[in-house]
Amino acid sequence: MSGTVVGDATVAERSEHVEPLLPAALDLLASVSIPLSELSAIVCGAGPGTFTGVRTAASIAKGLAMGLSIPLFAVGSLPLVLADASPGRYLVTLEAGRGDVFAALLGWPGAHGGGYILVPTTKLETLAAESKAQIVGPQTGRWPHIKAAASLDWGAPVDLASWEPDYGRNSAAEDRRREGAAR
Repeated sequence: MSGTVVGDATVAERSEHVEPLLPAALDLLASVSIPLSELSAIVCGAGPGTFTGVRTAASIAKGLAMGLSIPLFAVGSLPLVLADASPGRYLVTLEAGRGDVFAALLGWPGAHGGGYILVPTTKLETLAAESKAQIVGPQTGRWPHIKAAASLDWGAPVDLASWEPDYGRNSAAEDRRREGAAR
């Protein structure tokens, strides 16, 4: 299953007091004259990514899908970085925090490849050279974008009751909690 992108919006990162994602999505639908009731499916980045960002996007997507009784498709966040990319081999990255990035070696078009690894940012250049791949990601101005979802295989819809995104690693708070419990 795939679809046509009829609009897109860029949302600034969340702040301590404001979560702009849901209002931006609702404003986007209004700008293209599509009421929520006409949605037939939702596509959401499945991770990995920053814990709070992935959790927020997944929560909104699941809530909308449940509330509207429509399917939710979860697409890996790393292939979504390649929207509008030229054909080639890429080392796709997303911020993982603590001096690391999530990285996947992907071919485009089609985002061929699978899995990802956690890589210290200091090792990215070496890994890209060894893989004969171009680095793309936030450090190069490329962020996950829905335009890539239109050209990817979405697979089957997720089970809304049990699906959780792939956070890629524990949150810093969870690591601190476990560290304290181990003492």
